[in-house]
This record gives sequence, C-alpha cells and structure tokens, in this order.
Amino acid sequence: MSLSPRLLTLALLAPAACGKAPAELPAAGQAVMDLRHTRRAGGRAVARWSGDAVTAEELTERFLEMSPALRERYVEPRARREYVESLARFDLLVRDALAQGLQDDPEVVEATRRALVGRLMRSRLEEASVTVTDAELAEAYAARKDDFVRPEAVRLSHVFLAYPQPSIDATAKHTVDMAANTLLAQAKTLPMDDFEGFGRLARERSQEPRTAPLDGDMRFLSDEVLAREYGPEVAQAARALKTEGELSNPVTTSKGVHVLKLRARQPALNLSLDDVREELRVRLEGEKRTRAWGEYLARVEKQLSLSVDTDALAGVPVDVQAPMRKPSSPLPGTVPAP
Repeated sequence: MSLSPRLLTLALLAPAACGKAPAELPAAGQAVMDLRHTRRAGGRAVARWSGDAVTAEELTERFLEMSPALRERYVEPRARREYVESLARFDLLVRDALAQGLQDDPEVVEATRRALVGRLMRSRLEEASVTVTDAELAEAYAARKDDFVRPEAVRLSHVFLAYPQPSIDATAKHTVDMAANTLLAQAKTLPMDDFEGFGRLARERSQEPRTAPLDGDMRFLSDEVLAREYGPEVAQAARALKTEGELSNPVTTSKGVHVLKLRARQPALNLSLDDVREELRVRLEGEKRTRAWGEYLARVEKQLSLSVDTDALAGVPVDVQAPMRKPSSPLPGTVPAP
C-alpha cells in the first residue's frame, strides 16, 4: 500500500528507499522512513523498478477503494497498464528527488513536520476513549439550562428623556413630554429599517447612561426583566409592537419618557433533557477529547523537558517598523495551548 503524496515528502536521513537499514538510530528530531511500495513483504509484482515494485495485491486494494464508476474505467487492460505505469513514474520521481537531496529542502521538511503533527492530533482526538454518562448529561443540562429554556425576549432600541428629579413640576414635565413628541417626529422621518439613524438620535439625545453609548440598543430582554429594569409601561408598550422597525408613541414612566423602536423578537424556548441529549453528548465528548489532548500535550512537554528562557526571549527584537523581508524558509508550525 503506497503512501499519500503528502507523506512521501518525509525527510530521510538514510537511504531507506533503496532498502538499506540505518546503521544506527537517528538523533532526536531526525527521521528514517521506508517509502517503498514493497515495505510490506510478499505479493506478486506487476511492475518492477530498481529496489521496488507494485504488487497485484496492492492494486486490488486500490481498485476496491475506488467508486464503482471510477473502477469501471480500469476493466480494459490498456487503461489498467496506464494506471500502473503512472504509479511507477510517481515513485521514480520520488527516487530521483531523494537522489538530489530534496528531502532536506526546508519546504519539504516543514511540510513533513506539519503532516506528522496533523496526523498525530487527529489520531489523539479521534481515538481518545471518551464516555459520557447519564449523570454527566443531567449535570450539564442543569448547568446550561438557560441555553435550552428561556422566555420570549424582545430587542428594542430607545431614546430616553428624563424628568427632573427628585420632584417633578408640571411645567418641567410638559417640557420633557413636548421634547419626546418632537423626537418621535424626527424618528418617523427615518425609514423603518434605519436603525443606524435612530441610533444617532439615541447617542445624541438619550439620557439613559446604560444604552446611549450603544446607540440606544437595549439588547434582548424578557418581559419580566424589561418591566423590572425600565418599568411596566415600557414592557406593555413593547408587547404592542409587532413589526421590525416599528416605533412606539412616547411611553411615560415615573422617571421619564421613552421612544421605542422594535429591532427583533426571540421566541420562547423550552427544550427538555431528552430533546437535547444527543447535542449535549456530542458537546461533552468534544470537551473531554480537548481535555485529553491538553493532558497529552502536557505529558509530552514534561517528557521532553520543554522550558522557555524568559530573559533570552525578552531580548528578541520585534521591530514593527521594519520592512517585511522575503521569507528565508517556510514559517514554522505552531500548536497553541488547549
């Protein structure tokens, strides 16, 4: 069974492609790999070249791995011969590349390093044995219940004009009410979907310190929270808004006057544990695999004595003003902490 083209780029430190065993083990960080088709013993050769061959058994396996439609084209002997010759030519070029020392080319070495790490990560993550119990599912559901059970919510933008505090005389209240009517008239000149324009009004005119910097955006709030934070009058007015972009009439509360604009509604959600069991299981399995990878990475770091010289690292210059140079070699691969 031949290697994929990606793994055929693996750097060699001994002529394994010619069938010679290395005289001694390579140093740490170096690799020896047999790239021959015949690294697996046995089989009847259907094509040979110096030191290697393609066997009938390998071809049988290759054809079975093809789709029936693709496989059909190789029923004809001539097409089958062309396929075998193409496999052989590929390996002849691999052999010539090795003879030219291209296995030590920085691009080839870096591609090999990335292929090795990618394969290792897949094997560790995919083959990690993880089990999620019913108790863990129930615990995860309880901890994340807000993701699965929530009341209907509404997202509003508003401009708020405050009444003078602590006492409100009729004249001052009338002035604020008139200003709210003027503000509503301005808002009505904007298209219903112009939330940016309404946001400018809120940023310039609103006296609500929590939302004015957010262009009046109140985010998603349930009816209960809306009533508690801004007053039952605001919650009642919000329930009456049906169309996205619709404006309310001025809404008077004990603290001032709101002009509301409906942005969106979020429907209520009421999913039981049984409804989300498989979703949770997949999520927990992923979390366990991630933790297993982190533990494996920590073991490798300890086993190979990873250390960082912070003083030496601090002395490495990072000149953000320097012009970019032509790369001298491929950028090294990195693996962030899990």
